[in-house]
Amino acid sequence: MKARPGGVPAYRGHSVRMSDIELSVDGLRGMIDRHSALRDDLTDTGQGIQALARIASPMNDPATTAYITAACETGRRHNESVSRIEEELRTRIAELKASLDQSARTEQDNVQRMAG
Repeated sequence: MKARPGGVPAYRGHSVRMSDIELSVDGLRGMIDRHSALRDDLTDTGQGIQALARIASPMNDPATTAYITAACETGRRHNESVSRIEEELRTRIAELKASLDQSARTEQDNVQRMAG
């Protein structure tokens, strides 16, 4: 079995059964790739939003200070939300990879049993 970039095993034509859902290995690999791309996009977005959380007030008047404080708080909350979603995606990607790896091991075991 040959590994693809990202540590995803490359083998075709087999199905993985997750709960009551049957997925092809290629479909599972596609899910991993899409989840990884989404995680990467969120990381990039989060880095851009960090600047919003660090805006400094150009003036020391109450209206500007209130506006800047609200913008910084919004940026901080957004970053926290993005971080939680990124962590959930990391966990889901790890679980999908584990399912794919288990499928490969099971398939290998089945081939060995059939051969000998």
